[in-house]
Amino acid sequence: MQINETLKNAREKLVASASANLDTELLLCSVLNCDRSKLYSSPELNLSESDAQSLDELINLRKQGHPIAYLINNKEFWSMKLKITADTLIPRPETELLVETALEKINKDGSCSIIDLGTGSGAIAIAIASERPLATVTATDINNNALQVAMENAKTHKIENITFKNSNWFEMEKDHFYDLILSNPPYISANDSHLAQGDVRFEPVSALASGEDGLNDIKAIISDAIYHLKSEGWLILEHGFEQGNAVRSLMGENNIRNVSTIRDYSGHERITLGQWLT
Repeated sequence: MQINETLKNAREKLVASASANLDTELLLCSVLNCDRSKLYSSPELNLSESDAQSLDELINLRKQGHPIAYLINNKEFWSMKLKITADTLIPRPETELLVETALEKINKDGSCSIIDLGTGSGAIAIAIASERPLATVTATDINNNALQVAMENAKTHKIENITFKNSNWFEMEKDHFYDLILSNPPYISANDSHLAQGDVRFEPVSALASGEDGLNDIKAIISDAIYHLKSEGWLILEHGFEQGNAVRSLMGENNIRNVSTIRDYSGHERITLGQWLT
């Protein structure tokens, strides 16, 4: 069967998906190990029987709701293709706002010590390290499998100013101090019905849910951050769109100053930052 006919048939199987066209193209590219341009430059190319079978298996998994990123094992973030596995959270576009906010606090021409807590695929740490090569970045994760993925992504993109550590938040950082602490921690309520819906149900719950109100990990990070921030250092956190007020209050209760919240491109409160002043 030729590529153009294969695409047509596959789209029909995914007709219920709002992104059927893109999903089909990405899955076929994964099978053929090519970019999307080849699908249109060589529409008459015939698929082998094994390739057709592999595509059919992926299409069936996608119909069941499996995320595209897990099926093709990659996701683009900050214009970089990152390896993604079932051990890692799938990077979201709104998390790029966390990177943008952090970069505004980092001098391009000077040294800066940064820690990314719960790095997952390494998306945040790698994006920042690539933009600020003079910075020293530490990336931690409690899941060693996720950490291995992050290390592989850093190697793929030739990022050498990151140190990776298997750690539960600050557990391995007792005597370390940073100019910038940032994290996209779990922040969904453990009882949230969305955890059993859509793509999210296939992602690691430990990277998504955090207690009854979704704030357990955020509370832990904020309360410990003050013991790891240098004077005038910044703490920057991503959180749920309804958690801005709670996060601001938690920072204030821990004597973190200059607290503010940034809205994402949908107008939702998404990133809260504050400064440790001594």
